[in-house]
Amino acid sequence: MSVPQDDIGAVGRPLPLRPRIIVGRGYSRFVGLAKRVLPGVAVILLLLVAMWPHLEAEIEHVHFSAPRIDPREAQDLRMVNARYTGIDRQNRPFVVTAEVARQNPNLDDLVALEGPKGDLTTASGNWFELDAYTGLYQPDAQLLDLFGKVELFQDKGNEFHTDSAHVDMAKGAAEGNDPIDGQGSFGHVTGQGFRIRDHGDIIVFTGHAHLELSPHEKEVP
Repeated sequence: MSVPQDDIGAVGRPLPLRPRIIVGRGYSRFVGLAKRVLPGVAVILLLLVAMWPHLEAEIEHVHFSAPRIDPREAQDLRMVNARYTGIDRQNRPFVVTAEVARQNPNLDDLVALEGPKGDLTTASGNWFELDAYTGLYQPDAQLLDLFGKVELFQDKGNEFHTDSAHVDMAKGAAEGNDPIDGQGSFGHVTGQGFRIRDHGDIIVFTGHAHLELSPHEKEVP
């Protein structure tokens, strides 16, 4: 058996046969795809490096700044649908409610109210209600001041309207110096001011007052 001259070593011994590398079609496709994609990726990276200073400036503009809180707002305590309850000097319950209540920590005994309402039980066991546009309430002193479109209602069906009222919830008393007018089954009444005593069982109209009584129908025998 003869050995080709190319496979004989320097010392005259045959060299080992070299293994043949078989390249599959999948590998060939990968190499071809890489030749096309890698140059494009390189170009994109070069563009990003060149444009990065401009992109960084734009990103800085997009950053959201933290919201600023007004220290004055942080000091106010706000409560929705506030409710205060208590007992008057005759152990009768009363309730003060409001759509919104705001309290300043520096003024513990003063609460600003929006849409305030005060409910009291009368000495005879009936109820008396006052509401207004705004108000101030002192929980410790149990004093309620009402301002703007003050309305007073009795369970008897009587109602009165004025512009301001000062209510002592502990005493079950209220008073006001603004003009007042009211109506009910008794008729119509106006006055320059008013005083409420005995949790609403007694109402006194001060100043120049005028009363128009409603006629009562006579019973047919």
